[in-house]
Amino acid sequence: MSSRRRRISMALLTTIVATLLVSAPSQAADKDPDLTVTITTLKPSFLKAGSDVTVRGTITNNDDHPWRKVQAYLVIPTNPFTTRAQLDDAIDNGAANTGARVIEAGAFDELGTLTAGESVSFQVKVPHEQLGISGGAGVYPMGVQVLGTDTDGSRSNDAIAAATTFLPSIAPGQQPVPTTVVWPFLMPDYRGADGNYHDPVATLSAIGAGGQLRNLLDLAKSLPPRSSTVLLDPALLVGIDDIANKRLIGKKIELTDVQTSQAESFLQELLAYVRSQNVWILGFDRPDVLALTENPDLRRSLTNALDTSTRSALTTYQLTGRRVTWPIKNGTTAALLSAERGDGETPLIVTPSSVPGWERRLGSIVSYESTGGPIPLLVNDVIATVPGGSTVVGLRQRILSDAALAGLQRAIDPTSRADAVTMIDPKWNPGPRPTTGGLSSVFNSPFTSGATLDDILTRQVSKYSGRVPAKSSARTISRAQLQAATDLAKAGDALTSIVTDDQGVDATYSREVAGLLGVRWRSDPPLGISVANNLGSRAVDELAKIQIEGPPSVTLSSSSGGFPLTIINATSHDVRVGVDLDSSNPALDVPAVKPVNIAAGERQTLTVNIDLGQQSTTQLTASLTTAEGDPIGTPAVFNVRSSQIGVVLWVAIGLAGVLVLVALFRRFHRRRNGSSTTERLADDD
Repeated sequence: MSSRRRRISMALLTTIVATLLVSAPSQAADKDPDLTVTITTLKPSFLKAGSDVTVRGTITNNDDHPWRKVQAYLVIPTNPFTTRAQLDDAIDNGAANTGARVIEAGAFDELGTLTAGESVSFQVKVPHEQLGISGGAGVYPMGVQVLGTDTDGSRSNDAIAAATTFLPSIAPGQQPVPTTVVWPFLMPDYRGADGNYHDPVATLSAIGAGGQLRNLLDLAKSLPPRSSTVLLDPALLVGIDDIANKRLIGKKIELTDVQTSQAESFLQELLAYVRSQNVWILGFDRPDVLALTENPDLRRSLTNALDTSTRSALTTYQLTGRRVTWPIKNGTTAALLSAERGDGETPLIVTPSSVPGWERRLGSIVSYESTGGPIPLLVNDVIATVPGGSTVVGLRQRILSDAALAGLQRAIDPTSRADAVTMIDPKWNPGPRPTTGGLSSVFNSPFTSGATLDDILTRQVSKYSGRVPAKSSARTISRAQLQAATDLAKAGDALTSIVTDDQGVDATYSREVAGLLGVRWRSDPPLGISVANNLGSRAVDELAKIQIEGPPSVTLSSSSGGFPLTIINATSHDVRVGVDLDSSNPALDVPAVKPVNIAAGERQTLTVNIDLGQQSTTQLTASLTTAEGDPIGTPAVFNVRSSQIGVVLWVAIGLAGVLVLVALFRRFHRRRNGSSTTERLADDD
């Protein structure tokens, strides 16, 4: 074959291979691309006729290889969703990020090569006429899709990354609906087996610059008045206050003055914000109320500790607010609602699955008729998070979409009480407060009306007539942990009742008990039980430092007499204790001993008098008691006997004495008579 023919053959082969490659299905070599899209800006926040749509954000390449010819496109469907059911179904089915991709020139962003680990900013601006939407009222699930070329040159028409948000479109004359944001501030840390906080440094990070609680507070403060409700865990205030004053901090942790000042500053800022807002108060450290309901024999003492710890915190920080109960997810039962009803003014936060048949037309707050009477329920039915939507902009669009759909529902049904109540995820970190596109613009829209939960609750609410489940499959904290918490509560109550120099002892032990009931322990039962057992042992050991000692045995010289009892107080507190004496002989009446005060580290000896009467011996048990008469500590047991001689013996001794006297008298009398006779005989002689 000539060289010319060989060249022609090679060229033909190359052309065929190239043709096959081009005509082959385009698929990226990386079948699982790992890129993240975040939407940081969306203008406008709701559709207006003639206005362009601008989306900005970042794209991060988390893969270990580059992507070339990266492009960002806007995606939006032709028709909007008009109900929450449609929107929820689309999110559940992953269809919220579908729609027509806007591909007109200038309507997408060319980003070039994105190297491994690199982040770049994008901007997509689409004129209103290029959106291709119907313009109907409702909510458009609008997204950003990213295309890219892989290292082998393959380029799929499928997106290698995407983010979704929601863009509401309002019908003319649509009326505003009550709109509010619920901000939960919960305690992130717990007290360990030694009574100290587990990780105070992490709490400092959370309230410091860039921390989750710091960012959450900054964002909450940006909203206008009467548009929010604070859901407050009092344990958070106590925990930050303890850090600020270096209380309950382990010896291995050294806090600087800067850190303690930071904690004090955040505490005061949080208190100032809470006092200016509508506030709903959780039980101390958000207790697992389902576990308490399922263990009614332990519930009372544990509930008392919860109430004491919550009240003391509110008193300390001068706060007032409506009490609220927040069961674990899907952990609501009919029995729980009846047990937690109280005076009927304490709402419960539930999920939609806990109230079958509930409809959004009823409103977020409904009245449920429990066996104990009516009780308000707050149904937490927020729009689920979508990819790229866990930003402030994403939250803003979710709230606006809720309000838009609620307005449509009210327009269809004039009796509807649909609203837009959004509960923030307690663990959500919104990031630093944005300078533009913040959350406050929610309440500048014509279809939202700022409100608080109390505003909604105190208006006429709908009745929920469905059947709340009788049982729950939710996992609760164990009975073993509840029992350990009960033992701690008993020891704490005993110490509280006898300590005279520290009014905070009651709050201290109540907080320890409440801390053992938190829903946090559901995720780590062994740790929860271990902490509960150790805290209970520490309380029992403290109580054991107060002892009573009696003599080994007591012998009275008569039927009555006294004996010593010594009370030892090895604690760091002054105490007032009583002494209860119990005899093994029920016929014996043992006198009561008045309570006595014993200083910290001191011991005191008492003299106790007793009358055995006709008894010769008895066994006495001396126990220390609280002011209420409850026994504490280990009793002292000893024998008491009398050395008295019986009455018969005394009579015998008396008779013997008389006989001796008679004998002596007779003998003396005989001697005297004998002397007189001798004298007379002498005279006669």
